[in-house]
Amino acid sequence: MTLRSKLLTALSTLVLATSLSACGALETPTGMSLTPGFASGSSMTRSARFESLSAQHKGQEIASFALQNTSGGTGWCYSYVAQAIHSAYPAFLQGEHAYMAANQLAQSDAFREVSALQLQNLPAGAVVVWSQGSSNSGHISIADGSGREISDHVATQMQQHYGGGSARVFLPR
Repeated sequence: MTLRSKLLTALSTLVLATSLSACGALETPTGMSLTPGFASGSSMTRSARFESLSAQHKGQEIASFALQNTSGGTGWCYSYVAQAIHSAYPAFLQGEHAYMAANQLAQSDAFREVSALQLQNLPAGAVVVWSQGSSNSGHISIADGSGREISDHVATQMQQHYGGGSARVFLPR
């Protein structure tokens, strides 16, 4: 299902599931959630729900752009990933080598750093930055949400870097 289809489905659900009560307050039928993935009565605030959905949307947007713009080659991972990130956020990534993105992403308000333990299960839009190790540049990629990574090419999500570098993972906010 495409992102557009998911959004239309969610909007249709919202329109069908909500009604105005006698006093004009927005109501939802018991047990139904207006926010996909969150149970009705959840302790998560509406603001946190919106931020979570917004982050998921940004992640999908970044991954989709990356997938549509691969070259099939290698050696230009940083350039392709930066283009994908900048398709959803104002440009902020600079430098010539992939490993340089890690500190910039960590300092950005657009991303938050998370544990790098489950690389094969990353959500769409997660950015994985590998340190140099014995390579000059390290590596950077965007997760597609299905166990693959996207940069200048598409491949199975790397679990360890060929140069021995360590991974840092960043999720869109």
